[in-house]
Amino acid sequence: MIYIATHKKFKEPKLDGYKPIQVGASNKNKLGYITDDTGINISNKNANFCELTGLYWIWKNSSDEYKGLVHYRRYFSNTLRKKIITAEDVKKILKKYDVILPFKHRMNNTLVEDYCEISGYKSDLDKVRQIISMKFPNYLNTYDEVMEGNDIYFYNMIVAKKEVFDSYCNWLFTILFELESKVDLEGYNDYQKRIYGFMSERLLNVYFRYNSYKIFECGVINTEEKWSKSKVIRTSLKRKIMYCIQLLK
Repeated sequence: MIYIATHKKFKEPKLDGYKPIQVGASNKNKLGYITDDTGINISNKNANFCELTGLYWIWKNSSDEYKGLVHYRRYFSNTLRKKIITAEDVKKILKKYDVILPFKHRMNNTLVEDYCEISGYKSDLDKVRQIISMKFPNYLNTYDEVMEGNDIYFYNMIVAKKEVFDSYCNWLFTILFELESKVDLEGYNDYQKRIYGFMSERLLNVYFRYNSYKIFECGVINTEEKWSKSKVIRTSLKRKIMYCIQLLK
């Protein structure tokens, strides 16, 4: 099952295998979707963990053969026509691959520089590095490589086989909960307080670079974004070709 994280009512895609989940639902008006404040959850941490409260809920409460998280306005896509990938597409891909992630984005800055521009607190990254050195020392070199590089999988979007999804979440939340115990958010503005959502976007890249999973990179469409026609054609065509090449491997 692919869950669509949302905090508001939206036009759902009419596709089997997709289900909206209201994130940050704790003490909020319910929208009529599955909510992340049921079962084993961290819904009350949404202000700091963002869509990760949905990711955590899926990890702890779903036993589907494959699991995924996308956003109410962002979806994995496979064609020039901006078509959302179907459950059947996913099943076919995951017969050959372990995980679906967005195409990598290359930034002008390193991931360290980019994070500091967002939050202004390099000390947060230093704490994460220290946690990894203590709890997952084998990942430390990969962490340094990723953070000093400029390639990144954005959006905290993932669809993976259950065992891959669960293993990633176990690793990720071990680090984030330890970080939470070491960070004082006094003086952070509301945007900077989304620290764990921002951090996980970087850590996903560390986890999947270190491990030898077969990654299928996929396009992402934003249903609320207006692009110029020429940009859509250039970007979509390039990624359509890359998508097809992966399928033929």
